[in-house]
Amino acid sequence: MRLTFWGTRGSIPVPGPDTVRYGGNTSCLEIESREGRRVVVDAGTGIRPLGRKLMAQEPDEINLLITHLHWDHLLGFIFFEPAYRKGWVIKLGGWPLGLSGLRGLFDNHLGDGHFPVGFDDLPAKIMPSRELEAPRSRLGGLTLRACPLNHPQGGVGFRFDEREASLVFLTDNELGGPGPASLDDFVRFCAGARVLIHDGQYLPSEMAGHAGWGHSDWASALDLARLAGVERLILTHHDPSRDDGQVDDLIGQVRRAAPPGLVVEAAAEGMVVEV
Repeated sequence: MRLTFWGTRGSIPVPGPDTVRYGGNTSCLEIESREGRRVVVDAGTGIRPLGRKLMAQEPDEINLLITHLHWDHLLGFIFFEPAYRKGWVIKLGGWPLGLSGLRGLFDNHLGDGHFPVGFDDLPAKIMPSRELEAPRSRLGGLTLRACPLNHPQGGVGFRFDEREASLVFLTDNELGGPGPASLDDFVRFCAGARVLIHDGQYLPSEMAGHAGWGHSDWASALDLARLAGVERLILTHHDPSRDDGQVDDLIGQVRRAAPPGLVVEAAAEGMVVEV
């Protein structure tokens, strides 16, 4: 598996000179299997540059997984170029209401549309896919599993397994917070993964003022990585108020607290991970 980060920011895009290294676009990942199957996770503003890259090739099939319906994970879809080109097929999975969430970006059908182009006018074929139905599905040799997240209005996280390689993506997830899943549930879901990508929006000192908001501090994410025995922890969904230097400081704190042998990194736009 090859993973590419196209958007790593949380809550709202924050492009500018202070976010150049880690990126200002909101959540979007691209996963390519050994067989060449493409899975995109979330349609934050990072999906726009991904779409521009894809337009250099012939129309193809894209499997799009939506974690939940908050705007920072959907908003880029209205500028996703393959959706505007005939021949592209976009298959949806993940959050059950993903299709209605994308539709709602374009038009609420109340006469005051949100975008000049209507969803039904998009030339690409966009449809739910049985291949991507939770809680477990397969795309060729790639196995996908889903789990519920602790986030307001709900959400789902994903695990990808291909041969001996395994990758878990849990964003917008409050470990120990209100919701359907316990820490033990997440430990079981992540057990033995090579790579865990987890929401690390907050510092431990910031959690008291953000409890119930559906995001984790780095100490909780590190604890999950340790208990699950993962090899590599990548923190994502960086707080929009945190500049590159502050993300450096946060990662420095995590590395000092991490057990020996656990690799700790911050997700950055353009970062490629071979799993």
